[in-house]
Amino acid sequence: MARNLMQWFCQTARSFAAEKSGQVAIIFGLSLVPSILAIGCGVDLSRAVMVRQRLGVALDAAGLAVGGTVGLSDAAMTEMAQKYFYANYPDAELGTVTSLTVTKLTEDGNVLSVAGAAKVETAFMSLIGIGYMDVSVDIEVTRESKGLEIALALDNTGSMSGSKIEALKTATTTLINILFGQETVNEKLRMSLVPFSQTVKVDTATFLDNGWMDINGSSSTARLNFDNNKYAFSVWASMSNKSWGGCLEARPNGYEELDTPPSAATPDTRWVPYFEPDGPDSSAYSGYTTYVSDGTTGNQEKRLKRSAKYSGKSLNNPNNDCNMQKILPLTSNKITLLNYVNGMVATGYTHIAIGAGWGWRTLSPEAPYTEGTTYDDPDWQKALVLMTDGLNTIDSDSTFHKSKYTAYNYLVRSLLGTTSASAAETAQDNRTMLVCDRMKEAGIRIYSILLQENSTRAKNLMKDCATDLSLYFESPSADDLEGVFEAVATDLSNLRLSH
Repeated sequence: MARNLMQWFCQTARSFAAEKSGQVAIIFGLSLVPSILAIGCGVDLSRAVMVRQRLGVALDAAGLAVGGTVGLSDAAMTEMAQKYFYANYPDAELGTVTSLTVTKLTEDGNVLSVAGAAKVETAFMSLIGIGYMDVSVDIEVTRESKGLEIALALDNTGSMSGSKIEALKTATTTLINILFGQETVNEKLRMSLVPFSQTVKVDTATFLDNGWMDINGSSSTARLNFDNNKYAFSVWASMSNKSWGGCLEARPNGYEELDTPPSAATPDTRWVPYFEPDGPDSSAYSGYTTYVSDGTTGNQEKRLKRSAKYSGKSLNNPNNDCNMQKILPLTSNKITLLNYVNGMVATGYTHIAIGAGWGWRTLSPEAPYTEGTTYDDPDWQKALVLMTDGLNTIDSDSTFHKSKYTAYNYLVRSLLGTTSASAAETAQDNRTMLVCDRMKEAGIRIYSILLQENSTRAKNLMKDCATDLSLYFESPSADDLEGVFEAVATDLSNLRLSH
């Protein structure tokens, strides 16, 4: 239309020039040339301004998308930027896009530049040799991170030995490195490590010095495996240069599935130390773990509970299956975390609820770990990564005590509400879900990972434990575990971003 208008003007001007009687008209007509050209330039410039505005809108969309996702390569960032940019700037729009780039402005990638350029074909200015105008927009995206507290509750049971535990170390190292990046210390990122099997191990001095242990045998479960009114700490006191190794029994009466702080006023909220008893050494009672002479006659229960047999002995056996890595409370130091990961070992049976519960406690602001922020702190988010390679188990047997000793004591003690092995395993599943549901109610985001386990029961448990199905992951092999942890790390990184 503009070109037709100019052609009309030129034809009119020529007709005025040919008309000898119209001198004034000729002058008037020629004076319109710069005026109309100026108007035409204004039209072209307004088109360029419109392109610049639309370019800015599309770049804003691309910048928000790229800025809200971390852990991407440069190529992946550019691909994502293009996707969101062209969704907001289709080919039919005025202007031809000539470039789109994403550049990291800082080493940690928290400040990005997203730049775009386009050509706008001119209608009027082409008449004076300007066929198009270049338009460019450059926006800066700054990622603002929220604080993030993460508990890694990791299966360190005997079935994880060999290639599995090594794969877990590699995968966990990868996750830590992704989250910390080049930083050794990040005050807005705190992580805890909770290796678990049939129990967990804590720092003995910390728990004893702060009154969190049942040192006087007041808990309802403290004296179950000893006679003469003895309990674990009093038996250790009678031994020669041996003491509690740091592992724990489960708290009774529902407290193990809560983050209730330990209190002298409620003895069952304090932890009873893990003490694997010596089994009967009589040939009449097979199937027991024995390591010291009973020094008495009688049935299985009498022999097992005889507390005097430990007196004066130097025995490591009460701490059997307590050679695992200790729980590491929340820390902002990457090197500390990596060193702890390298110290993980595989031992014992699988009690998932124990691991999930202790992962929760490291995130809780309540004792025994108080490093966590309050649940309602708007500047911090909490997440738990729960990984296991199998089902909750009870190593049952045909002895009077019905099982091996674990954090739930012997099966005959009915601390899981039953003396049936299958029912006890179901009870563990229920307790695991109870812990997961309570964490979710507290606003903790749960990722669940199942390694090389195809049972429907295990899959359903871990799916239900996760905050939603998108946070449940299966790893068909140990080699695949690192990729799963990478995906979790990326999602956790994105969780830190303020949108």
